[in-house]
Amino acid sequence: MSNHVAVFAFPFGTHAAPLLAVVRRLAASSPSTHFSFFSTQQSNSSIFSVDKQNMDFMQSNIKAYDVSDGVPEGHVFSGNPLERIELFMKSARESLKKAMEVAVSETGRRVSCLVSDAFFWFACEMAEEIGVVWLPFWTAGPNSLAAHVYTDLIRETFGAGGMVGREDETLSLIQGMSKIRTCDLPEGVLFGNTESFFSIMLHKMGKALPRAAAVFINSFEELDPGITECLKSKLKRFLNIGPSNLISAPPPVADTSGCITWLDKQKLASVAYVSFGSVATPPPHELVAVAEALETSEIPFIWSLKDNSKVQEAQRMHDRGCVGDWSQG
Repeated sequence: MSNHVAVFAFPFGTHAAPLLAVVRRLAASSPSTHFSFFSTQQSNSSIFSVDKQNMDFMQSNIKAYDVSDGVPEGHVFSGNPLERIELFMKSARESLKKAMEVAVSETGRRVSCLVSDAFFWFACEMAEEIGVVWLPFWTAGPNSLAAHVYTDLIRETFGAGGMVGREDETLSLIQGMSKIRTCDLPEGVLFGNTESFFSIMLHKMGKALPRAAAVFINSFEELDPGITECLKSKLKRFLNIGPSNLISAPPPVADTSGCITWLDKQKLASVAYVSFGSVATPPPHELVAVAEALETSEIPFIWSLKDNSKVQEAQRMHDRGCVGDWSQG
């Protein structure tokens, strides 16, 4: 029976799109393998819409399946930018399992491999339950990945006091991280709310990754050989497959905003790029401060800003920059 790869995408920020880019490349290399791509309806609609507009990028051996976003009917959001993530993750295991069963039934192929965003730490257990390998994808850099993999060691070393008074102390105990200061660690590892939902999720992820058949990352070994060797010693296999924008060009997207046309007219290395991602948005007064700083600097800029967050100060500088919502789920 032909192979069937189940792919769990994290539907927030810019996590799903790069994972789909990897899947497209794999699907082109193995046309007999079927790839079932699982994410929320909103995320799938966003990243697969380009395929519908560009027939050359549509591949018959990739099919998207929608899973629940976990938001209860009639739910009123509190304003916490991480609330949607928490609601999704609390129901993700069950909804992904059910969707995977649907894909198996429709294709007539049992799942032979489970690929997921590294955030889905429980995918390790799901893969073990059905007797297949788990291949998680880390979309950020290798240093942050190492911090999460070595969280327990870091916490044991610095004790209950954390990094108080030791902010500039380096992580010399970890190969390849001897130049990283404790204050440079991701929030939730040693400081901040280490008991938050997101911190606990990342901690569980770090503990699960050494059980994966391989962990792949959007980077290249020569960028930081030390940290690469560090992760190779901790993980079964550590694969640098990036940078993805060089190994696999994204599908062409119409320049409806005119941003690319404007950018082509600017001098080399003269434009500032501003983006806070698509999950968390700074409060209005901070956005105003950024806009005022850009205005004072007189530097040409591109500002990726969600539509519901645009500030008047940014709009009035349209002659020196581009402001728009180019987020992709």
